[in-house]
Amino acid sequence: MTAVRWAVVLSDDLDALERLALRALWDAAFAGRFSDDDEVHAFGGVHVIARDGLGRPVVHASAVPRRLRVGDVWWEAGYVEAVAVAPEHQHEGLGTIAMELLGDQIAGRFPFAMLSTGSHGFYTRLGWQRWQGRSFTLDADGRCRPDDEHGGLLVLPLDSGIDPSLDVTCEDRSGDAW
Repeated sequence: MTAVRWAVVLSDDLDALERLALRALWDAAFAGRFSDDDEVHAFGGVHVIARDGLGRPVVHASAVPRRLRVGDVWWEAGYVEAVAVAPEHQHEGLGTIAMELLGDQIAGRFPFAMLSTGSHGFYTRLGWQRWQGRSFTLDADGRCRPDDEHGGLLVLPLDSGIDPSLDVTCEDRSGDAW
């Protein structure tokens, strides 16, 4: 396994150069499919970052606060964004370590966490569960519309008593709502 230095950092403590280095990591890890909206979504919360011997970020995961309605109750949940491992360090277990460290941060800050992914196996082996209920997006006009995330949402319930069979609604945002 590659020797890295792990850090937990708040978004407000990341300077412009660190943000540029993170963007370079995301662009490499997502093979150019990481948008400007995705970048905006990744900030505003807590980050787990691993840096190589030269100080470059090679692993990242963040959790940002998001208002989510589960059934009829609004919660402030931790929403996981921008989980990335540099291509030359993938399959070394670093993503698992990042998500375990981020899980510790989430547990101290939020009643539960959610994320949207196509990589269910990676997350479910870390304790995440598939959301069974339907998913919706609340638009700026107050209309709640069904979306296409059903089946892609995962929840880390912690001790909140969240019922993953209920409907879940997020507030719309630029780019992907979830």
